[in-house]
Amino acid sequence: ADFQTDKFVNQGEKFLGTYSYRHHTGVVTLGGPLFSNKVRFFVAGENRYRGDRQVRFSKGFDFYDRVDINPLRAKDDTVAHLHYPDGFTPNNMDNLYSVNGTLMFDLSPFKFRFGGAYSTSRTMLDDTPMLNVLNNRQMYDDNQTLLLTGRLTHVLNPKTYYDLNIHFFNRKLERGDDYFDHEWWKWRDSTAVSNYTKGAVTFRDRWRPQYDYELNGFYFNRDGTPNTYSAYYRISKQNYIGGSLDFVSQATRHHEIKAGVEGRYYTMRYFATQADAVQVFGDSLNSISDVKSRPKMFNTWVEAGFIDNYGYNFFGEETDTGIDAPKHPLFMALYFQDKVEYNDLIINFGLRFDYFDTDDRTLKDPANPPFDQNTGYVAENAWKDVDPFQQLSPRLGFSFPVSERTVFYMQYGKFIQMSELNNIYFGSARYSRQMNPKYYYIQPIGYGLEPVRTTSYEIGFRQQLSSVAAFDITGFYKNIKGQIQIERQRAAAGAEFIQTYERFVNGDFATTKGLEFRFTLRRTNRIQAQVNYTLTNAEGTGSTENSYHGAIYRNTQKPTVISPLDYSQTHTGSIILDYRYGKNDGGAILQRLGVNTIFTFSSGHPFTFVFVPPGGQVDAYSAGTNYMLDTRSRKALEPLGSSVTPWNFNIDLRIDKTFSLMSNLDVTLYARITNLLNTRNVLNVYERTGNAYDDGFLSDAAYSETALKTYGGDAYREMYEAINLQNGQAYWDELGRQLWSHPRQIFFGIKLAY
Repeated sequence: ADFQTDKFVNQGEKFLGTYSYRHHTGVVTLGGPLFSNKVRFFVAGENRYRGDRQVRFSKGFDFYDRVDINPLRAKDDTVAHLHYPDGFTPNNMDNLYSVNGTLMFDLSPFKFRFGGAYSTSRTMLDDTPMLNVLNNRQMYDDNQTLLLTGRLTHVLNPKTYYDLNIHFFNRKLERGDDYFDHEWWKWRDSTAVSNYTKGAVTFRDRWRPQYDYELNGFYFNRDGTPNTYSAYYRISKQNYIGGSLDFVSQATRHHEIKAGVEGRYYTMRYFATQADAVQVFGDSLNSISDVKSRPKMFNTWVEAGFIDNYGYNFFGEETDTGIDAPKHPLFMALYFQDKVEYNDLIINFGLRFDYFDTDDRTLKDPANPPFDQNTGYVAENAWKDVDPFQQLSPRLGFSFPVSERTVFYMQYGKFIQMSELNNIYFGSARYSRQMNPKYYYIQPIGYGLEPVRTTSYEIGFRQQLSSVAAFDITGFYKNIKGQIQIERQRAAAGAEFIQTYERFVNGDFATTKGLEFRFTLRRTNRIQAQVNYTLTNAEGTGSTENSYHGAIYRNTQKPTVISPLDYSQTHTGSIILDYRYGKNDGGAILQRLGVNTIFTFSSGHPFTFVFVPPGGQVDAYSAGTNYMLDTRSRKALEPLGSSVTPWNFNIDLRIDKTFSLMSNLDVTLYARITNLLNTRNVLNVYERTGNAYDDGFLSDAAYSETALKTYGGDAYREMYEAINLQNGQAYWDELGRQLWSHPRQIFFGIKLAY
């Protein structure tokens, strides 16, 4: 049993320069023989609770007597007090329970192994906690997974055996609300909300909550208002049945043969809708069931709801037929490997055949597909099935000693990986909506995508320095082709139903090359150490599938010059030191005392300084960040990836002491500290300034003068600085990333071992 927690002080109290983030983890394991030594079992259970899963550097704020200036309200309100806590991020809890176990029967020459794992978790969703300080209503994602496995091992003779494996996996992810759980049609139902809160929360009409408070240009949700995530309900179900057969034989003195086959057959369902779409009906809609029976309402609902679905109909009900039937991808592979050993020379030669049937479809004529006049969607006969993708990939590796203490090795291989399925699978309504766009879509659609192909080379040597010390040096090069990028699909002349739209296609590439160094010192004189360092250079023409958005929108040429990729980090490394006393070593106080430190470092990642023209429509809240989400208006001030974010350094520490309570029972007390020095490492920067502390909005009057005049001058400045500059709220909200690393976190724990 092992339990650790950081709940050593109350929420919001500062201790040793940090806070309690309300974390704890408890693990219990049990295993051993069952009735006889031929039957063994193992079972483990875990609970991981994180009251604040973000663990951010954050500074609290208090504002008093701020006046609501929302012009949509009949009268102004005054908010007496806005309070955000120091060090703790509200509404960002997650709670995980998991259990797994195995049961093994050793009935020579057969072994049977059965296993299972189940987990359930709830994750609170709030990327704008500073704008929800007046609102206690929360959204969450519920996630459940189940894995069942079975393995038969049959030893045919001392040199040959085979493994037969079967497995089943199931996952369900669904969004919920703490008022009505997964009943999304009630989230914005004023009658249901009023009944649930006993009249404490009232809406302004049948389906719409009260207008937000607008305080100095910032919109704060009123209590009981569904937050940003509530606008978007989703449910995802996926499962697969799989199996594999692996054969291993030491065929001759010099040849070990491995061969096998594996496969997985998936069933995938997905439904998403803007749950707030019900508000377009006003008082004419009594319940969501009305939409099903009224054709005019139905069409409005599908359009306003921005529905995306497969395996579900337009109301989130499972279906197995029609154009939006569930997806059934099938992935299979065959492999063969021959391990050849002659004296000290080892050669591994292998072949792998991959078969990917994504159950995807592609348009016969992407520039002018026919539409169904009755539904208003792309006609079923406009599509054709995508042919399965097949590839034979060779693998080669060999090693041989150069001297008694030096081994040289080299590896070569081709690998393929299917593109992310969320870039492939879309429902008929979403396809049709984005092919005839009324809006600008940051996330395009995709169809007919192929796998990403990688060719990898490695060469290196291993040097034994002594009986306890060794180091490895490896050079590597990877060439990645077929990555996803955006392409503008132009409508054919005279196309009746579609307009020019963006879609994902294969076409981008990247190269990664570098050098890895690892030094290992086995425990000697109480100390054990490992040093890792990697020198890397990742280059390409686009860092993500959305990198070309700005060029596509402006009809300019897509980047063709190879540049550093945004995720490239030239230098990364770690030093791990473990110093501990053994049993009966160091006297009563020091025996079985240990100290472990992990020092990590990394250089920054590339970014590009950009220019954003001042003027135009300015959002008081996101004016310093929205150009990084919607890249259409900005221009690069330098070659792509020319600038680099700052270096990062971090030290983690663990101290533990083990005692023997009785002959077979040990207890270990320990303290674990992450980010020991409480270093505020910069992870990302604003691309207009190259700074994590200044987004360039308030500091440049050309951008902020109008907002300051409109929203209260110094009062607006104070709020903008507190929310966005000191806490990075808009950056987190708009881009889904953080500006800074995690602060110091201190855990105390106890472990019992019998």
